[in-house]
Amino acid sequence: MLSCATDCLDVCGGGGRLSAGDESQNDLLPEDDDVSLENVKDDGVHVWRLKHFNKPAYCNLCLNMLVGFGKQGLSCSFCKYTVHERCAARAPTNCISTYVKSKKANQVMMHHWVEGNYPAKCTRCRKNVKTYNGITGLHCRWCQMTLHNKCASQVKPECTLGELRDHILPPIAICPAVLERQRSVPLTQNQSNRKLAINRSESALQGLTSPGSSQGSREEETTQVNGVPTSFQVTPFPGSHPLLVFINRKSGGKQGARILRKLQYLLNPRQVYDLGRSGPGLGLQFFKDVPNFRILCCGGDGTVGWVLDAIDKLHLNYKPPLAVLPLGTGNDLGRCLRWGGGYEGESLFKILKKVEKSQVVAMDRWQIEFSPPSDSTDDEPGDPIPYNIINNYFSIGVDASIAHRFHLMREKYPERFNSRMKNKLWYFEFGTSETFSATCKRLHEEIDIMCDGVALDLANRPPLEGIALLNIPSIYGGCNLWGEGSTNKKRVKKSPGTKRKDDKWSTDQGSSVSLASMDLHFAMQDIGDKLIEVVGMEGAMHAGQVRAGLRSSGRRLAQCSSVVIRTRKRLPMQIDGEPWMQPPCTIHITHKNQVPVLMGPPPSHKMSFMNMFKAKEKDILISAPSLTASGPSTTVVSIPVPSMPSTFPIKR
Repeated sequence: MLSCATDCLDVCGGGGRLSAGDESQNDLLPEDDDVSLENVKDDGVHVWRLKHFNKPAYCNLCLNMLVGFGKQGLSCSFCKYTVHERCAARAPTNCISTYVKSKKANQVMMHHWVEGNYPAKCTRCRKNVKTYNGITGLHCRWCQMTLHNKCASQVKPECTLGELRDHILPPIAICPAVLERQRSVPLTQNQSNRKLAINRSESALQGLTSPGSSQGSREEETTQVNGVPTSFQVTPFPGSHPLLVFINRKSGGKQGARILRKLQYLLNPRQVYDLGRSGPGLGLQFFKDVPNFRILCCGGDGTVGWVLDAIDKLHLNYKPPLAVLPLGTGNDLGRCLRWGGGYEGESLFKILKKVEKSQVVAMDRWQIEFSPPSDSTDDEPGDPIPYNIINNYFSIGVDASIAHRFHLMREKYPERFNSRMKNKLWYFEFGTSETFSATCKRLHEEIDIMCDGVALDLANRPPLEGIALLNIPSIYGGCNLWGEGSTNKKRVKKSPGTKRKDDKWSTDQGSSVSLASMDLHFAMQDIGDKLIEVVGMEGAMHAGQVRAGLRSSGRRLAQCSSVVIRTRKRLPMQIDGEPWMQPPCTIHITHKNQVPVLMGPPPSHKMSFMNMFKAKEKDILISAPSLTASGPSTTVVSIPVPSMPSTFPIKR
């Protein structure tokens, strides 16, 4: 019987190794603390975690079965090498290598075999690998190939990285960077400008990392810490799209810890970063010179905004497209981009395959600025404004009041908000109480709105309790307040309206202009048309009726490229789900830029006998500009929405 300690083929022929007598050669980390601040300490060092095995498992060191109740043994998060707790101190440092020490010509990627404890079908003979009677079978950690011991000699030693080849950064593509500061040759003008640009990039990076992490100068990054290089040169395979993964382990019921371990095993651990430890700056700095890389953001809408802000501050030459694995409560951006309303334990392997098949589209981002009025009598300071960028939506009134009450309760009793379902129940409770209390009643009398220099007439409309500005067709966890657009792709036109009381907020010094309701009826919502939609809500019940499908949409007020709002009293507001109380102010909203995002592939509908009795589906057409090599082009995206079947099959 083979032993993983002697027959495990190393990828790069060594890598960094620690001595057998070093006490830190294998790190035992708790289940919720999988990686260190540096993401990966050193090659060859196992990262242990206590694990409960549902099927019979055996120790790779002493070859005996793991027995006991609860968590029977230790398993490495990077290579799945399994041992007893008593055997961990004697386990060899034969974990995977994540980089090579030097770049060589014609370097070949080799398999990294781990023996036993992986029941699956043999890739060679298609027969089951029986693992219940001892250590048997081989599994490659990189290409996920499983073989019988006798079939291993029939397979080439070169590893192809398997079906996730497009996403993986293999160890042979990463090597320590060469020191350039040792040269004493005088710098030319172009080299001086390049060095100045590098220093600016590093200055931006210092503002992106968490307070606990420290970033040194260029010279310090190219040195070694405890024998481990801290600056790398990355050269991916031609035609590949390496994936950079950011995970917020605190989002949506704290599912991120499990996803962190799974993705560290499916990809190179140097591609996966915990935002709670180092922020997005460390990963972006590692990938800044990698061509055609993509980003997978695992978290809520706030996490996505955090990563997009970090990309803006670094001023990268290449803007990487971003996909979303929704872990938050609302996940409106994930719903809009067809990544779902929340992660429910699906196969991460299938999700990575969807990212590979996804399409790049452009999404607008909006700048929002607040300025206090000169004649304000409210001296009480407001809450801190969470963001100055709108990615999803901005709202004032009833919905922000519900979100603000939810936020205060969660800050006071965090133990009551440990799952997505509980969070939705709390939202339902606060929404019901807001329906009866109506804290934002007659909101339209306390605000003025100007769209593209045209004042909206809110006085002669039905009373409103909320105003929402939408960048994407999803709010409140899947509610489309703008409603379905007509198939006629007619763009909005402006027409004369009625007069407002305040001459300062009207055009032509006496007459104001609004958007015609007929034109708004045919207006389509687009995440990349550089236009933002303005919608009014009559109350909490109105938003609930739209969410339940009892009403088609909110009150469409405008579709424009810039908005100015003036408030006369303290009102609740929220940006992308982050609420606060804002004193009277003037709000300016303008278009900032466009970022590439990944639209998930359309869902496949397989025909089956039970599908005959299910509701048919109709498609909502949402146009989104796609980014191609020749430039931006408009793509019509079809999103299925369930409806009642018109006929039922009749058995004859």
